[in-house]
Amino acid sequence: MTDFNGDASGAPMLFTEKRINTTLLGVAFAFSVAGGITLLVHAWQTGRYWPVGAIGLALIAWGLMVGNNLAVRRRLSPVLRLEAQCVRYIGGPAWKPHMVTLNFCDIADVEKVGGSGIRLRLHQARKPHLVPIGLLSKRDRAQFLHGFHARCDTARVSHSSARGV
Repeated sequence: MTDFNGDASGAPMLFTEKRINTTLLGVAFAFSVAGGITLLVHAWQTGRYWPVGAIGLALIAWGLMVGNNLAVRRRLSPVLRLEAQCVRYIGGPAWKPHMVTLNFCDIADVEKVGGSGIRLRLHQARKPHLVPIGLLSKRDRAQFLHGFHARCDTARVSHSSARGV
């Protein structure tokens, strides 16, 4: 994590997830693919293709999805980015994660701050957005929340003064 003390006008604050998270994804990938291959070899040797082969293929597919998630997470790292005008985080479904960008001026309200995420109400969206912060260490989570609130308040003040309210 780069430390800029949550300054709303400063350089971007970059947050990475704990290393144990990506290590566990790597282990899950390896065991899933290896277990699927083992089941396929067993199905071929015993001739029981239906139940065992199908489970082996499903396990390989699951392992490949986990491996893709891991590769995309490493490519898009850091997982949370607080910039002057927006917050960026890795979101989307497990099989296709991507970088999501939310501008601070689009945030209508912070509904709830929990240990695993921040639920935000946006001006143009019916459903709230969840920004995941549970992958951060407790110290990084506290720094992220401090910087997020400081930048969100600064964006609200500048947005309301620009509208002449």
